[in-house]
Amino acid sequence: MLSKKDLKDLREGTGAFPSDKRTVLLLAGLTALVILSIAGFSFLVIAGNGKNFTPNERRLLPVGTQAPDFSAQTIDGGNVSLGDAGGKEEATMLVLFASWCPHCNKEAPIINELEDQYDNLRVMMLGIDSRDDSAKVREFVDRYGIEGPAAYEPSLGSTYQATGYPTIYVIDGNRDIVAAHSGEVPRGVLEGWILDALGEGE
Repeated sequence: MLSKKDLKDLREGTGAFPSDKRTVLLLAGLTALVILSIAGFSFLVIAGNGKNFTPNERRLLPVGTQAPDFSAQTIDGGNVSLGDAGGKEEATMLVLFASWCPHCNKEAPIINELEDQYDNLRVMMLGIDSRDDSAKVREFVDRYGIEGPAAYEPSLGSTYQATGYPTIYVIDGNRDIVAAHSGEVPRGVLEGWILDALGEGE
């Protein structure tokens, strides 16, 4: 039977046994590769074309029903209502949000880009969280350059059955709900909903 000294001599002299360091480094490298592969695949599924995206419509107003009209005071002191939309050729994206919500902050730049891209899209930002106020809603939309009407109206959270932040509705010119979702949405999916609301979808 080999003694501890003999085993040590074998490791150092013949290299028959891999060192602990080499094994740890190899395992760490393989683990990192697996994690990167999984992360890359997840990114492609979520941020890609959105074909595998399933809207979270649970407890929201049903797609195909008419969106309830409302009137609210904007952060600029005016009034806005859903019925103010510019006719059947216009789509509305209703975003019910909280200024502190990380998902809302992550999605806001995409909403800004889509607002700039589609002339017939009206974005309405509705702050509904009790920790917010008109000043926080103003700071949020200013930070991201969102130009559509914005209001702080917590009562609209229950009107639109918001279950989380953000809750997004895309509504066509007849006030029919084309899409409803609670949570973040990939850009490609949002764009598809807008095109559907404008009658330009596939």
